[in-house]
Amino acid sequence: MDKKTVVRPGRTLKEKRVMQIAVAGLKVGMYVSELDRPWLETPFILQGFHIRSLADIEEIAKYCQSVYIELGEDTWQPAEERAVKETLSQRINKYNTTTPRAKEMITAQSTHQNARALTRSFMDEVRLGRGIDIKEVKATVSECVRSILRNPDAMLWMAKLRSKDEYTSEHSLNVGLLAIAFGRHLGASEEDLNKLGVAGMLHDIGKMQTPLEILLKETRLNEDEFQIMQKHAQQGRDILLAHRNIYHGAIDVAYSHHENLDGSGYPRKIKAGNITDFTRIITLCDVYDAITSDRIYKKGASSLNALRIIHDEAGKKFDPKLGQQFIDCIGLYPPGSVVELHSGEVGIVISTNHRHRHLPKVMLLRDSAKQPMPERILNLEKTAAAGAAEQLIKNVLPNGAHGVRVETYVEKGLTLD
Repeated sequence: MDKKTVVRPGRTLKEKRVMQIAVAGLKVGMYVSELDRPWLETPFILQGFHIRSLADIEEIAKYCQSVYIELGEDTWQPAEERAVKETLSQRINKYNTTTPRAKEMITAQSTHQNARALTRSFMDEVRLGRGIDIKEVKATVSECVRSILRNPDAMLWMAKLRSKDEYTSEHSLNVGLLAIAFGRHLGASEEDLNKLGVAGMLHDIGKMQTPLEILLKETRLNEDEFQIMQKHAQQGRDILLAHRNIYHGAIDVAYSHHENLDGSGYPRKIKAGNITDFTRIITLCDVYDAITSDRIYKKGASSLNALRIIHDEAGKKFDPKLGQQFIDCIGLYPPGSVVELHSGEVGIVISTNHRHRHLPKVMLLRDSAKQPMPERILNLEKTAAAGAAEQLIKNVLPNGAHGVRVETYVEKGLTLD
């Protein structure tokens, strides 16, 4: 489908105004923008959500006496242009997990290993001036899609296997997997999930033409080096344009995944109206994985810090609605998060509690003095019910904190609970 631009007519929008209100005064439909306590002490992923039901109000009342809500006032927005190519299909699918984590882990391990080898292989081929076997890429992505449709946790757990020495290839694979899982969360069709997976896996292919001394530099790039690095967007577009049987959405993603809604990105400094939904999705996945990954010149940050950045930059760099959906998809403490309890003990989250997101299962690995301890699993939902406040999560730590590296334990055979 060719890219075309349509004009969205002028329309009335709501201008936001914030007001504090007692929880007793909340009603379904209100938008809560801030709480009267730190949001990390609550099960709410971030400050900013609509009240959908009376049950939501009851949940808020467990933690807060008052909240801040946004009120809307009418304001006029003039007509604007918007790119309409590669939007997600209008049909929303509701996917159910059909395979238990433990069973899917067996398939996911093999599929991830093949995808990892393929990504390294086609990047080496491009660096040597050869082409990409697009048919093989599509087949591998299709296997990843089927696994994630059955149970997304298993494949994303395998994505915890990382090496900073192979950052570019592993980052590209992880972005593809995140994009598929995010698309599943959004209810995208299986066809769109395959497109997202291919676009994510190939989004950084232009870096294979970046000089190695810049790509592998162990300190931050200077201005001249950064300008050379920025060329990878144009180079990625050109590489993919030379291939047959690749849909144009992947080419657009390679070219545009560093563009920002406010026009501050690169290489073209285009604004929101010319950034497609597929590119907006890949951009979120790209930024999240880049922030949380170890690089040659820096340690990765925690998942929670990455989500905070996405939240803070929503509307400026990132699509605000998709950003909120991405945060909901990842969750407060996704499996593989390194966490510290109020007791000082440190462990790895091995299971998400979808009913109470702040109370997952944790495998404890360090005692209160941050020394190795016999491994034991702690169900925070049970400890919370028993009133053991010291065994609730205090902080989310970067991978590698206090010697706890997630990939080390995954390689040892640690699986999801």
